[in-house]
Amino acid sequence: MPLITEAELKKQIKSRSFSPVYVLYGSEQMYVREYTKKLVEAVAGKQPGDFNFHTFSGEVNLDTLASSIGVVPFMSEYNCVVVTDIFMDMLSSADLDKLKEICKTKAEGTVLIISMPSYVPKRNAKAFEAIVKRAQKDGSVIKFEKPGDDKLEKHIAKWANTQGKFISRLNAAHLIKLCGNDLNRLKNEVDKICAYTSGEEIQTEAIDRLVTQTLEARIFSLSDQVLAGRGDEAFMTLNQLFNQKEEPVMMLYVLSNAFIDAYRVRAADESGVSLQTLAEDFEYGKRTFALERARKSTRNVSTEALRKCLDLLCEADEKMKSVSVNERLLLEQLIAQLLITAGEGKG
Repeated sequence: MPLITEAELKKQIKSRSFSPVYVLYGSEQMYVREYTKKLVEAVAGKQPGDFNFHTFSGEVNLDTLASSIGVVPFMSEYNCVVVTDIFMDMLSSADLDKLKEICKTKAEGTVLIISMPSYVPKRNAKAFEAIVKRAQKDGSVIKFEKPGDDKLEKHIAKWANTQGKFISRLNAAHLIKLCGNDLNRLKNEVDKICAYTSGEEIQTEAIDRLVTQTLEARIFSLSDQVLAGRGDEAFMTLNQLFNQKEEPVMMLYVLSNAFIDAYRVRAADESGVSLQTLAEDFEYGKRTFALERARKSTRNVSTEALRKCLDLLCEADEKMKSVSVNERLLLEQLIAQLLITAGEGKG
């Protein structure tokens, strides 16, 4: 069976037409967690008995796991076996083969559920894909990807509504821009905003005051401040990033990407290439908004100034990686140089 959709999984749960094995995983871990819970409750009930319900997590004893699959349901329709966040990176090649065989096992009345709500295999990522392919042959596999902005906005509106608040689509989009597209993080931010604001509608001011922005969003603000010549704001933002213990290497990396976005947009505009084509060629996907923002923030900065800014960023990157330096001082000097260069290149 190929990968199934969220709608197909809902249908199986509703009809109680279960596959012998399930694998639930993907980048949107809130969905993985929620649908694992729904599936387990459908198979085993909300208060499953010990004899017909077996749970494993992390470092799993595969022999015990195999034995639990062979248990015959007692006073229950199904024997439910749940494996959560199995430590794939700790398994030997022999263990991986054994796990594949376990996924092939078809025991009457048993439903095996492998769920990865918070652990993402790295060293054995390919081995996990092999487990996924093995499960697809006889069972159901669903991969939850990050939802698009439209769906995220609907989630945000729903969460706010359940707490007696209203949020406009414009402000929901603003929240996504500041916090990113992780559902767990967005849910926490909505809960925080609802708890600490009065009135029925969530205002932009409350979002800006209360939410914890992603590193990318804060660096975007920093690059905007530099390009606009707002030096005091730029150094204040940089100081906040250091106070929040952000890694200097990551700060430089994200800042460099912001200027690369700006230069790509400028080169595309001067060559008559559309923003859509640029986004497709460089696989921006859902980050196309970054190109639109870069175009707006650099409209008064010359192309030559953007080139010089990229040179400064490359020099800073080389220094940070090749010699022992005071990273904070290096970034402060870089911001000062970028401010001067962008200011001299005002058109």
